[in-house]
Amino acid sequence: MDKKYFIELRSLEEFPAKIHFTIGNDFFEEEDKPDIEGGLIDADITVRRLGEGFAIDIDINGTLKVICDRCLGIVELPVENSLELRVEDSDVVESDDEDLMCMTSDETGVDVGWTIYEMALLALPIQKVHKDGECDKSMMKILDRYSKNGDNDKDESTDPRWDALKALKK
Repeated sequence: MDKKYFIELRSLEEFPAKIHFTIGNDFFEEEDKPDIEGGLIDADITVRRLGEGFAIDIDINGTLKVICDRCLGIVELPVENSLELRVEDSDVVESDDEDLMCMTSDETGVDVGWTIYEMALLALPIQKVHKDGECDKSMMKILDRYSKNGDNDKDESTDPRWDALKALKK
């Protein structure tokens, strides 16, 4: 396991503990992260003690490079997201609660790498497109040509049965 984004919870001595990660292109180039082409994100993490468990507050902000839904070029989009996780000692490996991570007695901490990736994905807009006029010009010409051809294929005449029904309405 890559321990780059691993937080050693059991060895922390002072609370709240502040941790900072700068996440760059190498993080997104890994094989399991195909939706994001690259980017630069700052992740600020605060770990607090909650009785026998921990609370981990994660705040991310930065920019991500993704594929434009319109022209298939690379577009940089700003992202910002926050999340509070709870970590509890438990022999149960998984929980139904999305904001709860379980840590068995033989584990010393948690890996927040995948959580940060999911936060980045959720911070992206549904439509990932360039601002108007910034899309790849050659691709936009091709799209315009095909959208105009599609309009010409429409038959402007209506079905005569509809015309008869419209006549009844008058």
